[in-house]
Amino acid sequence: MLGRRDSDEDLESSYLKAKNAALRLLSYRSRSEKEVQRRLAGRFTQDAVDRTLSDLRSQGLLDDAAFAKEWREQRERFRPRGPAVIRQELRKLGVDREVIREALSGFDSSANAYQAGSKYASKLSVDNAGDFRRKLGGFLHRRGFEGDVLGQTVERI
Repeated sequence: MLGRRDSDEDLESSYLKAKNAALRLLSYRSRSEKEVQRRLAGRFTQDAVDRTLSDLRSQGLLDDAAFAKEWREQRERFRPRGPAVIRQELRKLGVDREVIREALSGFDSSANAYQAGSKYASKLSVDNAGDFRRKLGGFLHRRGFEGDVLGQTVERI
């Protein structure tokens, strides 16, 4: 009987440590469920990780849809990127494709490209129009903007 009690206490202790570690991670920024799971795996028992994830979900602290939407908004506000780059970042963080699709619905590539390009263009020399267009176009392409949006933004700026 004593061994069983110790085992229960060990499980509870592992769960509490896992939950504290997860809460510490979430205190820096919101994270996807997979991201938290990856960070806890190996350090804690699978039961402790599963229980922690379940508790955080039920408390509303882990919500991939809200996380993906927040990630997109942060990108739009501070570091504009094209939808392909944001999609890739979210996939890398373990967010489901359907959740990403919903988070990117209504994404305004033109506005984001213009915001990113305007900031960068102010640093460029306008002595040579060809060089200006090439550098600005390359910058926007590296940020994940493509096709018509890229061309229209370079022309607009």
